[in-house]
Amino acid sequence: MKKKISFLIVLLPISSSYSQSNDTEAALYNVFFGGITGAIGAVINKKPEEKFGKVLLKGLWQGALGGYVTFESKRIIRHAWKEEDWKLYWASKFVNAAGNSIKENAANNRDFWEQWNLTVGFNRIEFHTKDEFKVQYKVIPISAIYTIDAFTRFRFDVKSSLNYGQFIFRRNDPSIRSYGSATAGYIVYNDAFSPTRTTPNQTFGHEIIHMYQSDDFFFVNSFYHKPLKNIFENKETLKKIDSYIYYDFHLIPLKATYLLESKKSNYYDNYLEYEAGYYSNTLR
Repeated sequence: MKKKISFLIVLLPISSSYSQSNDTEAALYNVFFGGITGAIGAVINKKPEEKFGKVLLKGLWQGALGGYVTFESKRIIRHAWKEEDWKLYWASKFVNAAGNSIKENAANNRDFWEQWNLTVGFNRIEFHTKDEFKVQYKVIPISAIYTIDAFTRFRFDVKSSLNYGQFIFRRNDPSIRSYGSATAGYIVYNDAFSPTRTTPNQTFGHEIIHMYQSDDFFFVNSFYHKPLKNIFENKETLKKIDSYIYYDFHLIPLKATYLLESKKSNYYDNYLEYEAGYYSNTLR
């Protein structure tokens, strides 16, 4: 079993190094990434009585389906920034949430329809549909800490936040040569850096893709599902805390991947930046 899981994990970086130069390649990248991560998680969360091959294939096809749906959500962003339409941004957000929910279900060895999740900043709303319908709210802790810090340093842009479906902050700092940036839970736009090659909508489109990339790594949290369940099983206080918190372990491999990709000579050789640039037409 360990050898089989190790083999799957070796495939993961191969999918991560793939760049997109057209929509077909972009779709294949997202499908492959979703399929591989879904298969890895499903095998890790396999029940003792389940057959390895059956669980592997289930995780693979469900993850691939989720990957395709997330690809479509990213493609909608391309139309959203061009048309400056808040409805398209929100449509993209809901489609992205559906895709990531399918991938999470795959990685947790669940049926693809069992749970649907919507993330807005540090807020996560879970819709459980198995057996009985239930809505559960959870806080994403690291994103919450980052966002609270942002309120102390930047100006919160209510209108943009409502339009884009993300926590949007603004800064006015000419010393920072950047249009905008995305971090855990929010996006910050720099008003002092007047765009010369991109429009503000392109910048927001670029950064929203980065937020989606963070959500792409939610599958990592499924790897810790069993250990956490065992820790909290007989501890009521921890169990209650766990029911209101969604641990953002996914930020660790996301950050590590970004740092590794940043070592490449060209800025857009970083596949995370390339993907964000691809959908927002900000590639240089």
